[in-house]
Amino acid sequence: MSDDKSHDELFSRVCDGLAAAEEIRELHRLLRTDAAALDAWLHYSALHGELASGMALAGVQASLGSAQDRKIIPMPRRNAWLQWRSLAAGLVFGLFGASMVWAYVGPLAGKAINLLLESFESVPPPLVTGVPIEPGRWSGDYSEIVGKQQGVKPASGAKMLRFLRADFEGKPGPGSSHLADMHQLIDLRPYRQEIADGGAVVEVSASFNAIPFPEDEKYGCAVSIFALDAEMATNGSTRIGSTLMSDALAMTRSDRGRLLDRDPATWQRVTTELRLPPGTDFVMVRLHIHRGLHSPGVTFAGHYADDVHVSLIRRAPLP
Repeated sequence: MSDDKSHDELFSRVCDGLAAAEEIRELHRLLRTDAAALDAWLHYSALHGELASGMALAGVQASLGSAQDRKIIPMPRRNAWLQWRSLAAGLVFGLFGASMVWAYVGPLAGKAINLLLESFESVPPPLVTGVPIEPGRWSGDYSEIVGKQQGVKPASGAKMLRFLRADFEGKPGPGSSHLADMHQLIDLRPYRQEIADGGAVVEVSASFNAIPFPEDEKYGCAVSIFALDAEMATNGSTRIGSTLMSDALAMTRSDRGRLLDRDPATWQRVTTELRLPPGTDFVMVRLHIHRGLHSPGVTFAGHYADDVHVSLIRRAPLP
């Protein structure tokens, strides 16, 4: 078996949640030690609905590392920030321990700022043009804002977001994606002072639901955060291939292993957070619904998101 074929089979099993523990360890080793394997992973993810390195790697790290480790996703290039993230992880676990409660310091001491409280009650219809390059409006794959339907009631208020397809208007190669997503760009430039010392953290949580689906199908839900400088956030480069995930200053993704149940009366809540590197001007928040890579089609029969919270909080700055 060729290395390329072996890699593709391994990538597929990990993305589908079918990999055994030793296979997950092997992928973890490859991405850390083999530049060719990392390139192959990025290429594979670009061809299969942008299940990109950071996204599935979060699931790998969730199986292998500690809670804080899986929040620090190494990216190709940007070596200075990779070192910054490694230092952050070492400080948290080497000096303080996983249960350490950080002190609140600085201008935001003792409080959190709500950047977004979204229940889709009075927002315009989402754009279907992929990753946004302007802040303040949802954009991504085909979706709509709906009220109660198909036995699903909104988690908050009277409306919710419904994912319709795993592609967007003008997407190259439609029909190859297994991931439906929606993004919002949030401007953090008013908080540059709080971000400058590495003590700012963005926390994102959202609820997901689905109508009953066949036993041989499975769907997962997740949220991601990307830290961006102003140029990258607005120059359109985030719409090209997997650039958003490979060139962000830092990113995190909630555990990809969170699967949707088949009970429309229950919502699954997911949360993740990202310590922002100095130089962060914007964050991109992404909501995901994904199916197994071997499931056919790009449409989603009844999959929803609601009650999105995005907060900026202060923790101890890095020394």
